This record gives sequence, structure tokens and C-alpha cells, in this order.
Amino acid sequence: MRNILITISLLMTQLSLAQKPVILTDFVSNEPLTDYQIFFFHDETCSFSIGTVYSDYYRDPFERLDFSNEELGLDKIKPGDCVWFRFIFDNKAGRQVSYHLQPNIFSTFGEFLLYQKFSNGSITQRRSGFEIIPGNKDVNISGSDDLRFYIPPAEKDTIYLMTRIISESVFSDLTFTVSTHDIVIKKDRFRRILFGVFLGIMIIMILYHLTLFLQVRERSYLYYILYILAFLGFFINKEGFIYELTPQFTSAPLNTFLAEIFLLFFILFGRSYLDTSKRLRDWDRILLLAVYFILGGMILSFIMITLESRGRYIPYFLQIIALSVNIISVLGSLFLVILPAFILKKKKYPPARYFLVANIFLILGVLILVLFNDIPIGKHGLEFGVTLQIVTFSVGLGGKINLLKREREFAQRRIIDQLRENAALKDKVNRELEDKVRERTKEIRMQKEQIERQNKEIKYSFDYAKRIQSTVLPPAEVFENLFSEHFIFFKPKDIVSGDFYWISQKEENIYITASDCTGHGVPGSLMSMLGITMLHEIVNEKDFFHSDKILNELRFSITRTLKQEGKPGEQKDGMDMVLLIYDSASRKLEFSGANNPMYLIRNHEMIEYKGNNMPVAIFDNMSDFTRQIIQLEKGDRIYLFTDGFPDQFGGPQGKKFKYKPFKKLLLEIHERPMDEQKRILQMVFDEWKGALDQIDDVLVMGLRF
Repeated sequence: MRNILITISLLMTQLSLAQKPVILTDFVSNEPLTDYQIFFFHDETCSFSIGTVYSDYYRDPFERLDFSNEELGLDKIKPGDCVWFRFIFDNKAGRQVSYHLQPNIFSTFGEFLLYQKFSNGSITQRRSGFEIIPGNKDVNISGSDDLRFYIPPAEKDTIYLMTRIISESVFSDLTFTVSTHDIVIKKDRFRRILFGVFLGIMIIMILYHLTLFLQVRERSYLYYILYILAFLGFFINKEGFIYELTPQFTSAPLNTFLAEIFLLFFILFGRSYLDTSKRLRDWDRILLLAVYFILGGMILSFIMITLESRGRYIPYFLQIIALSVNIISVLGSLFLVILPAFILKKKKYPPARYFLVANIFLILGVLILVLFNDIPIGKHGLEFGVTLQIVTFSVGLGGKINLLKREREFAQRRIIDQLRENAALKDKVNRELEDKVRERTKEIRMQKEQIERQNKEIKYSFDYAKRIQSTVLPPAEVFENLFSEHFIFFKPKDIVSGDFYWISQKEENIYITASDCTGHGVPGSLMSMLGITMLHEIVNEKDFFHSDKILNELRFSITRTLKQEGKPGEQKDGMDMVLLIYDSASRKLEFSGANNPMYLIRNHEMIEYKGNNMPVAIFDNMSDFTRQIIQLEKGDRIYLFTDGFPDQFGGPQGKKFKYKPFKKLLLEIHERPMDEQKRILQMVFDEWKGALDQIDDVLVMGLRF
């Protein structure tokens, strides 16, 4: 009796540990597999194969998958390992049906290989997994890892599944369900039809509002279109349709990135729709900060996607930061945009009401998705909520455009009224101005007549001064008698000039000077007449014979006449000049200069003789003038000048002519007759000056010996 009890006890224990079969029916749908229906084997080296199972020396290594049993060592499963599963299926269906073995969609495993042996001895292999290209998967439905198998009705069969562990795998999350192929296809068809309807509505809304945006150019329409596109991207990724074409990333970074884009355009649309930049400026600054915060989250998510696509490890702290940014962005976006809508609704801003209602639909859709995810209608709560939200936004945008139109019409009426008031005021002002203009015109006419009389008197005075100055300057006959070849290019800035030239003969000596007095016009002409008078007195009456002595005496006469004492702030009027004394018998030339040089051209080369660096006037570092003796040769050409020609502004860029081009010009024309040289100088000067004003008196003298 005792032996019988022991035998029964052992039999019961063995039966309790035996693997229970999974019962299949015609309509099994998402039937979960329990621990007693799943046996596993941990293959650390991935050396176990399906051939081993069917060999003559096979010893069963499989154990019941019990996560509460620590002795199984489930915590020691690591990336690179392989785990085998064994399932026993008992088909009770009354007809031929194929089935799907469905790993949990939230689990991520590198590869699934399903093996099934048929009665003819052949072993089939079906393949799926995270790292498998979608086109090579056994069942390619929205990125799922379903594996299809077939068992004849009223038969049992054992199926083996090999799973490869990768770094993203969480073994404890791996669960299995079974569904018939017909039910899987039916659910997928219903989901695609629902998605097609939703997608069609969204595309119609996009095209409709794109047309409105192109017509009215209202920025709200553009952000609204981008908001719909962002949600479509997020939704297509969420439903897994994109992974039917391309290998998938880990869901978190890409979903987070798409969600951040969705939130970004949600805030931008809210800012534009509620017109916070004009109506709530403080809130608008906060919304701008939220935009920058979300952009930072997008950059972080993009970095994580890039690292993952290249097979790099994403640090844990980076994942925590990205998750925190995403949570703050979701909650903060709703709060930061909905609260201004409440404020504007209290201020009787009509578009705010539509904005609140639209977002209530969105929140209800999210709640339905979370609370009723177990039923088909609940799984699509977000789509229904967003559809109602977008439709409400469309109505609200139409109302906002009408509001803007009324505001513009009101503003236009105010402008028209203001223009009428301005026109009436303008007429009144014009009448008053006309009266004042008539009075002022009479006064101006009288002033004009008075000014014209004064101008005539002034011009008469200038013309008279010019005649006086002309009589003081040496006549052309004097130069013609003393020099057979010469020219004098003399062009005063005003009617009278501060530049002067002078010549005198005493026995064999000829005295010549070209001088530039301080100032031009009337003040300059007075100084020039004073200089000519003093030179005549010094040379012809006081009998000074050398050029340096003449300049010293001229300076003394000027400072005495003008009472110059060198005190600070005192006007330092004087002259820059060149004085030559030519001995016609010995052909020697005596030269002295005050600031101005003299050019001698001999044998196609120019020699520059520089004078003393001081004017004929009171000066800070004043010393005696010096002289230079030059033995002239036949054909030598001497040029005396003031600074009027080199300092004249003109040319394409309005710059000074300068001394270097002036020297080059003289050297180019020195072989031509003196009269022609004068014409060339005058032509070059006029072309260079162009439409600009002449800035100073111009004097250039040329003598050929």
C-alpha cells in the first residue's frame, strides 16, 4: 500500500512539472502563454542548434520559465547570449488555420528563429527580430516580430524558438501571445482603414489651409499646416508603418524627437493664433523660452538617434535628461499655451474660445488612450482627439480671419476719417499759408531787389579791384622781350587772386618770382599787391642783389607792415614763393625758395630744387633764407608754380591731383612749344576738376633758356 502511495505521489509531481500544451482554436486572439506553457534553455555560447534537439543522443536541457525562481539564473543572461524556447501546441480547431506566435511589441531582441519539424522530416525556419531587415521578416506588419506557424487540426506539435540577446534587450519584458492569422490580418486591415481615413482627413485639411495661406499670407495657417504634418510624422512612427520599409531604431529617441517637433509647432501655432506678441507680451516671452527649450530637447534627441544608428552606447544620464526634457516639454507646452487662452477668453478675445475647446478634445483623446487601451476604440483615442482638435482649429482659424478682416475694415474707416479731418485741416492751413506767402513774397521781392543792387555794387568793386591788380602784374610784353619762349598759366579762384607773378630787369640781371599769398579773393589780392610793391622797392630802390637777401628783407618788411610779433593766436599772414635772379651774361641762375620748390628739366631729366621750409612771414623756427647757384645750359626749362594745381580735387574718386603726377605731366610735355604746354596744362586741369569747385588760385610759369 505504501509503495502505491509513493508511486502516485511521484507521478503527480512529474505531471505538475510537465510542460502544458497551448490549446489552439479557430478564433484564438492574443491568447497569453503562461509560465507552465513556456520552457527555456540558456545557451551562453550560442552553440546549441535545432539539429541537436532531433539527434539520437539528445538530453532535454529545457526548464520551465519561472521568473520567481532565482536558481534559474535569469539575471545572468547578457547581450550576445542565446535563449531557446519550447512550445507545445494542441490544435482543437475544426478547420485548417494558421497561427501567429507574437513576441511582446515592447520587447527588443536581435533575432527570432522559429523551427518546426514536419512528418516528412523537413525542418522549416522562420525569421524575425529587431535587427532583421523588414523585407526579410516572416511577417512584415508595422514592425512587429510575429512568426507564423501551421499545425493540422486535432494534432499536437512542438515548436522551438531561438532568441538572440542584444544590448537593448530586457529579458523580463519578453512575453508571448498567440492569434490566428485571419484575426491578425483582420485587425491590421481595420487599423489601416482607420489610419487611411485619418490620413485622408489630415491631407484634406493641409491642402485646404495651404490654399488659404497662399491667399491671405496669415502666419497662423503656416504653423497650423506644420503642426498637422508634425503630428502625422509622430503618428506614422507610433503605428509602426514606417518600419515596414526600413529597420527601426529603438523607439524612445525617435519617438521623443518627433514628439518634440509636434510640441514645437504646437507652441508656435498657439503664439500666432492667440497673437500673444501684441495681446500678452509677457506671456509671449515665456512661450519663446519654451520654444528654445524644446529646440534643445530636439538637438539632444537627434544626438541620441545618431549615436544609436552608429551602434554607439547611449549613456544612462543622457537618457534620463532626454526623458526629463520630454516630460517637461509635454506638460509645460499644454500649460503655457492653454493658460494664455484662458486669460484672453476673459478679455473677450473670440479665437481663445476655439483654442480651449480644441485642446479639450486633445486632452480627452489622450485620456481615452490611457484609460481604455484594452478595447479597440480606446487604442485610437488619440486619433479621434486630434481629429476633433484640428477640425475645431480650422473653424477657429476661419473666425480669426473674419475678426482680422473686421479689425482691418475698422482701422481703414478710422484712417479714412482721419484723412478727411487732415484734408479739412490742410485746406485751412493752406489758406493761412497762402496769405502768409503773399506777404512774405512781397518782402522777399523787396529783399531780392536790394540784394541785386548790393551784388551789382560788389561785382563792380571786384571788377575794379581786378583791373587794379591787372595793372600791377607785369604785362605779357615784358616776358616776351626778356624770354622768347615762356608761358604763364594763371587761373584765379575768384575774380581777384592771392597768387601773383613778378618780373624786373636791372642791368644784366632779371628778377622773377611766383608767389602764393595767404588766402585768396580780396584778402589774397591785397597781400599780392603788397608783395609786388615791396619787391619793387627792395630790388629797384634799396639795391638788394641776391635772392636770399631779398627774401630776408621782404619778410622784414611784411612783419613790420602787418605788425607781426609772433604772439600766440596772432594771424601769420605771409607768402610761399620762389625767387630767381638770372644773369644773362654768365647764364647763371640764383634760386631761393620759401616753402615752394623749382623744377629744372635738362636732357629729359627733372631736377628739383627745394627752398627753405618756412614762409616769408613770422615763423616759429625762423632763420635766414639761403640761395643756390645754378649754371644753366642751352635748352634748360625752368618751371615755377604755386600749390593750386597739385592740390585741386577731382578725377573719378574726387582726390587731389598731387605733386608726383604733376611732375610726370611736366616731364611729358616739356619738349613741346611753351604755348602748347600752357594749353595742355589748362585742358588737364579742367578735365581733372570736372564739376567740382576750384579750391585755390592756380599759377604755373614755364621758361626756356
